Amino acid sequence: MTYTWREHTAEIELVIDATSEEAVFADAADAFARLVELDAGGAAVAHDVAVDAPDRAALLVAWLDELIYLADVEGFVADRVEGLRLRAGGLDATLVGRRTTIDPLVKAATYHRLVFGREEGRWHARVVLDV
Repeated sequence: MTYTWREHTAEIELVIDATSEEAVFADAADAFARLVELDAGGAAVAHDVAVDAPDRAALLVAWLDELIYLADVEGFVADRVEGLRLRAGGLDATLVGRRTTIDPLVKAATYHRLVFGREEGRWHARVVLDV
């Protein structure tokens, strides 16, 4: 048997600059939806979600993984986030969006080069998505 390992760049990096921690998560949802949607139409749907993680950076990964799951399983994309509440160890929110045609190019959010923090009064995040 013959096989070969080849290097392949299969990642895309999302960088967010926001006014609040909550806005980081809302912006991530919007950015992800715009990345994967292939059609602007679709049946209206809402999802109540609760995501848990030990810190804000890991929470961003978990949040994106939930969005990836909903896109893959239901063809769901979020058009807005309502009632987003950050709590110790997690967040609760309602995703309002639609079922539509998506490009399932994102496999997972990763911890590679992950950043989440506040600098000079603004919140900054960076997360790499495996595509």
